[in-house]
This record gives sequence, structure tokens and C-alpha cells, in this order.
Amino acid sequence: MKRIWHIAVGVVLLLLLIINTIIFGAPVIILSLLKLIPQKAWQNTVGKMLMFLATSWMTINNKVSLCLLPTKYIVSGYQDFSMCRSYLILSNHQSWLDIVVLQQVFLNKIPFAKFFMKKELIYVPIIGIACWALDFPLMKRYSKHYLKKHPEKKGKDLLETRRACQRFKNRHVSVVNFVEGTRFTPQKHLKGGKQFKHLLQPKAGGVALALDVLGDKIKGVLNVTIVYPENFPSFWDFLCGVINEVHIHIELIEPEDIPYQGYYQDDAAKTRFQAWINALWQQNDVMMNKILEDKSLNINNTKQ
Repeated sequence: MKRIWHIAVGVVLLLLLIINTIIFGAPVIILSLLKLIPQKAWQNTVGKMLMFLATSWMTINNKVSLCLLPTKYIVSGYQDFSMCRSYLILSNHQSWLDIVVLQQVFLNKIPFAKFFMKKELIYVPIIGIACWALDFPLMKRYSKHYLKKHPEKKGKDLLETRRACQRFKNRHVSVVNFVEGTRFTPQKHLKGGKQFKHLLQPKAGGVALALDVLGDKIKGVLNVTIVYPENFPSFWDFLCGVINEVHIHIELIEPEDIPYQGYYQDDAAKTRFQAWINALWQQNDVMMNKILEDKSLNINNTKQ
């Protein structure tokens, strides 16, 4: 009976989210097409309208889920956020639900969070043009194999990504980077070795690229650790209301304290930054372990 109830809640909430998406989706697509008109003042105006729609859409989604679901968001650490600062958010990645969690924590507290995306996604119908219109930074990355055949392309990916971020020059922005580059699974964890207990090996290049192309625009780096005590929940689990708690620990890191300069020009600088990101991830791994152990201890004490 309980399972049937959870499925019913999931179906109802999914329908509400679809209805909300349809209501906001139509004007977003229309405005996205209108933004193709190559007039800067016009594009800036349309961009503000699109950002208002995207924020409103996510705000309604957040409020609906908070009203209908039992999920508690337990936030610890730094919380002195500002809409008047630009942030780079570094986070672990376990589920597509992570995006929902980040929006629950940061929406309307910092500038609307955007994600670095592969440039190829611009060609995905509807999603591609919407992300372009909402100014999601698009990255063009060349593999080592490709650069061996086309050495003239070396450095072009950095240049193109830097150019894509120029639109953030005169406004505040928040950009999310999932440092591991992929979602955590036990299989990936086993394949990548056991340097970390709860995390995958961090990808230093993506973080260095984000810091390099955004430069002085970033006034704070938010190191975010997301912990699900129920282990590896899916978005459907969330909709069904079977996730009771999500723990989010946040640490503010000043950009000047991060040794990312010269990552793409000097091997010693690259090694230094890789050591820094590994140490940060080790710290986050310890934090995750502490949260999970404390939660397990509380459960055992309650049973007794």
C-alpha cells in the first residue's frame, strides 16, 4: 500500500512539473528564436526576459516539491550568499537529482546557476537553443588524439570557451562544474581505484578551464558536497517522496587561494593544481564519510 502511495505521489508531481514546463516552455522557445535577431540591445532585453521565465519556472518547481514531498535539505557550512557576486560552484555528482538540489539551495540567493556544456549540445532540438538563449557557456574540447593530427588547433578550445564567457562581462553569474566529470556509480568507483571512499577522481582540467576563462569575474568559489543518506537516489525516487534527507555542505574558497594559473602552459603548474584539487576532494570525502557515519549512528540510537 505504501509503495502504491509513493507511485501515486510521483505521478501527480511529474504531471505538475510537465504542466509547469509546458506553460513556461512555449514563451521560452519563442523568445529564444527572437534572440537570434543580431541586435545587441534587443538580445540583452530578451535575455533578461528569458532569465525571469527560467527563474520563475524553477521557483514554482521548488515550491511544489517542498509542499508535496517530505525531503529535508540540511545545509551546513558557508551560507552568506549574495545576488551581487559571481560564483563558480564545484560539486560532486551522484544523480541528475543533484541539479534539483543545487537549485533548491541556491535559487534566488545567488545569480541563476548555469552549467558548462559541450558545444555539440547546441544542436539538440529545443534544449540546445534554450541553453544558448539562457547563456549557458558552451565548451569545445579537443582530444589528445585529435590534437596530434591537428596541432594547429591547440589552445583553440580555451580561446572559444573564453569568447563564449564574454557575455558575462557586465553582469553577475553563477557557473556549476561537476568536478568528477560524470555521475558516481559503484562500478566507476571500482574502476577508478580507491583513493576516495565516496567520490570519483576529480578532473582538474575542467576546473582550471572554468577559472581561467572566467578570470576576475569570479568573486567566490563554492565547494559543495552533496550527500544522500539513502544512497544513489534517482529523480523518480525524489518525485515519489522516498528521499527523507539531503545533506549539503558548502565551503567558500577565495579564487586567489587556488593555484590554477599557468595550468595550460606549464607542467609544474599543472601538477601543482592537480595536487590541490586532489587534496580538496580528499577533504570532501572525509566530510561525506562523517555525515554518513553520524546519520547511521543516529538511526542506530533511535532503534535502541
